[in-house]
Amino acid sequence: MRFGSTKHGSLALVAALALFGCSGAESPSVAEAPAATKTEETVPVTVAPVIFRPTAQVLKFVGTLFGNEEVTLSSEVDGQIETLHADLGDPVQREEVLLEIEDDNLRARLREIEATLAKARTDEKRGRELAAAKVISPQEYEAMQTALAVGEAQRDTLNVLLRDTSVRSPLSGYVARRHVSVGEYVRAGTPLFDLVADQPLKLRGDVPERFAGDLAVEQKVQIRVDAYPDAVFRGTLARISPTANRENRSITVEALIENADRKLKPGFFANAGIVTRSDSEAMVVPETAVLNFAGVTKLFVIRDGMAYERKVRTGTRDAQGLVEILEGVNPAEEVATSGLAKLANGTPVVVNRPES
Repeated sequence: MRFGSTKHGSLALVAALALFGCSGAESPSVAEAPAATKTEETVPVTVAPVIFRPTAQVLKFVGTLFGNEEVTLSSEVDGQIETLHADLGDPVQREEVLLEIEDDNLRARLREIEATLAKARTDEKRGRELAAAKVISPQEYEAMQTALAVGEAQRDTLNVLLRDTSVRSPLSGYVARRHVSVGEYVRAGTPLFDLVADQPLKLRGDVPERFAGDLAVEQKVQIRVDAYPDAVFRGTLARISPTANRENRSITVEALIENADRKLKPGFFANAGIVTRSDSEAMVVPETAVLNFAGVTKLFVIRDGMAYERKVRTGTRDAQGLVEILEGVNPAEEVATSGLAKLANGTPVVVNRPES
């Protein structure tokens, strides 16, 4: 009986050893798996070179166009409108006659004054001789001189009034409005025409006071208007208000805008920009290369199959999607423009270049 127990025990021991041997054959692979080195993933990217291009920093604002000069032309004399030579929208030149007022009464008065003046000249001449001969007193001769001077003054006044019956334009521009018609009687001071000089035009608008230090006379100005959405009109900053508006904390500026082809009209609303800084050779990259996160602006320079993180300081952005880089990169370096979310400093990359 003990022998049988020993036999059965020996069989159990052999089975246990066999089982242990099988388990021991698999254990090395389980233990080595965590120790295996994982290969870092290579990120595919596209790249763009850092290039030089002219850039400009633009201060944007909105404004309204005005005539360079806007004048309400009024009558200098009383009288009836005899002839009109200009109407709404007509171009006019400086000193061009726009309107004539009937002058018959003035001419009749002038003839009367000239007759009186001729007698006064004769009296003064004879009085001078009589005074020299002491036939008349000096006081009598002075009265004759005074009468002559008064007559001459009256003649000159009537000549001015006659000249003013032909109403002339004080500027070169256009008629914005006509206030009177032929046959209408006007008095001195009655408005006759509104005139506007439209080359160049004035653009007037307000910019926030925090930009006061960026403004300077003669800076370039660009504007767009709804009437010509694809056109850019240019001019220069001409005037800057010496005071700020207390209500909206802004500064009024005025620019002169070229209008040689007369496309722009006084009263147009304009979206404008003042070029406060420009650089003829600024370093730029595509805006897709720039990341902004947690107050940090950065990009990734690609070199020798690796991505290198660079903190940068940016400047202007243009309509073509290029961002000016003020510091942080060097000319001719290449920057990643895709796959940025997967990149970190030292990430291996493969550059996808378009087939030539």
